[in-house]
Amino acid sequence: MAAIFARNSLSALRARHLAVSGQVLQGSQHYGLRLSSRSYGTQKEFAVEIVISCNRALENAYDEEREQLAKEISKDWSSVFERSINTLFLTEMVRGLMLTLKYFFERKVTINYPFEKGPLSPRFRGEHALRRYPTGEERCIACKLCEAVCPAQAITIEAEEREDGSRRTTRLILSFCFSPIIVVFFDSH
Repeated sequence: MAAIFARNSLSALRARHLAVSGQVLQGSQHYGLRLSSRSYGTQKEFAVEIVISCNRALENAYDEEREQLAKEISKDWSSVFERSINTLFLTEMVRGLMLTLKYFFERKVTINYPFEKGPLSPRFRGEHALRRYPTGEERCIACKLCEAVCPAQAITIEAEEREDGSRRTTRLILSFCFSPIIVVFFDSH
């Protein structure tokens, strides 16, 4: 922008020099500088007038450039804000679409439960069962931990010590939910 103004100023200086030396100039206004038809007595007066005219032209150009830059900056901030919002929105949309596509092509985990059963872990403990040693003796030592952790308080254990000092279950009552039905009742005498 400054190069354009410098070029225009140089052209205006040449035009003024031609006008002062008596040659015809085609127009009273050239490149934003006003040319006067006044005659100069010395070359020094001519040079001073040229410098003043150039300074005015540059000040006007700088003012215009400053105003234009201020307008561009205000436009830039609004456009930066709009671009960042659009980019963020687009990014989030693409991330959501990628997640949808990921689950679309993965193996299905849904099963039709009553008719299809899922695989059970060998350590699954969801079923009540009284385990026994290979000799046939119960593994229960009457520690009463299962009675303590049962959320429905459906397990009741009665125990006593044997002659060898070990504790064994004498009576085990398993009832389900709120039913007082005794499911298992045994005496180990």
